Amino acid sequence: MGRFVFPLQPLLDERRRKEEEKQLAFVRVKTARDERVRECDHLTAALRARGRALHECAMTGPTANLRLYDANLRYLERALRSHERRNAESAPAFDRAAAELLDANRERRLVEKLKERRLQEFEREEARRDELELDEANARR
Repeated sequence: MGRFVFPLQPLLDERRRKEEEKQLAFVRVKTARDERVRECDHLTAALRARGRALHECAMTGPTANLRLYDANLRYLERALRSHERRNAESAPAFDRAAAELLDANRERRLVEKLKERRLQEFEREEARRDELELDEANARR
């Protein structure tokens, strides 16, 4: 019985390497995006908490504390807007990395599917050869 050799194996190996590179790039971009989202969530929660504290201070606290809370709220609002702007600016990079990973995956699967078909053809041909050899051996007897 012969050994199956896929002539496009170097291409398949290259496609796998390319897909792994795209996977790593996607993970980096996704991790950065997730971190920015967590930061925005943290700033949003801090903004809400400071807003409640400002309201409570306005009801019962001294004026000096109101100025501090107000300054802190303005700072948090600016920081949140800045983070949201960076999130919006980085969205195309995330989409591009996801699309590149999808394309690399599709290209690898295409070659793997071809390899599977060639292997099936090879196995059918080998089975047919074995059957012919058995038929010849039986005919000789």
